[in-house]
Amino acid sequence: MSLLAYIGHSVGQALSSAQPTENELLATQLLTLAGAGLGLLTTHRWTIEPAQRGIRYIKSISIAELTAIIFGALIGLLLALLLAVPLAQLPRPFGQFLPLAAALALAYLGATIFSARKKELGALLRSTRAPLVLPQQLLEGIPPANRYLLDTSAIIDGRIAQVGKTGFIDGPLIVPNFVLNELQTLADSADELRRAKGRRGLDILNTMQKEASPPIEIAEVEITGAQQVDDKLVIMARQYRCPIITNDHNLGRVAGLQGVKVLSLNQLSDAVRPPVVSGQELRVLIRDIGREREQGISFLDDGTMIVVEDARRLIGQEVTATVTRVHQTQTGRIVFAHLSNGKS
Repeated sequence: MSLLAYIGHSVGQALSSAQPTENELLATQLLTLAGAGLGLLTTHRWTIEPAQRGIRYIKSISIAELTAIIFGALIGLLLALLLAVPLAQLPRPFGQFLPLAAALALAYLGATIFSARKKELGALLRSTRAPLVLPQQLLEGIPPANRYLLDTSAIIDGRIAQVGKTGFIDGPLIVPNFVLNELQTLADSADELRRAKGRRGLDILNTMQKEASPPIEIAEVEITGAQQVDDKLVIMARQYRCPIITNDHNLGRVAGLQGVKVLSLNQLSDAVRPPVVSGQELRVLIRDIGREREQGISFLDDGTMIVVEDARRLIGQEVTATVTRVHQTQTGRIVFAHLSNGKS
């Protein structure tokens, strides 16, 4: 409101004569009030709302696009700095406000251009930059960043999205462009099963990128000397010094032979599988009475409660029970079982 009031006052003074008349003073006051009123009514439109949209946009874009936007805005500000001197020589009020307007406009234009052309600019930088060769001793002294390469099989599997939400993955998930191309090829396949897998993978990846937990980064890389996606993944994992998340057993074996760490979702699933499953027979000691239906209570070695039906009369005895179901709660598991053929 103050800014637009000042602009209105400055415009009124610029349009008035050196010795303003009473009507000119009144017009200047009216322009000042009009600017203040306009600012009061519209300030939230060009301050709070754009800031909220900007915050939401920054949270939704990748680090590559954010870097391109910042770099483009800086280039625009440098150009605005060159134009500031001639624009400042213009008569008032133009000489006061045009340099600021030019800086904002050129910063926005640079950010927009670099964001729209980030892939071409990235390819240009990769093609022109000189290779940087560091001693192996120096590389070994640098701690590797917590990043994880995603294989096509892990994306299609879908469990990586749920694992990421739990917070066990402490770094961004990197999806190379050749993995993304493989998913697109599967989605465009004439085979119905392959097409369904490709579309499922793209949908899961799109959902994970929107949720950004953990963040997803699309890596635009060129791997020379390899044609297969698995070979490119292994080469990229060695260069980035990060593990590969995959469900492909053969890829895991090849990567392991080349010194690349592999994280398998299938092995993770086996590791967190409940210690007991439905239909399994257990030898347990009935320690206490249950709440209903003549139940008896026992416990596994890890403290998991076992509720055995019709075992209240067998407190203090060791019996054979068959697991009927496993109930998962927020605090742990409860195992329900019944006596095996009524024998203790």
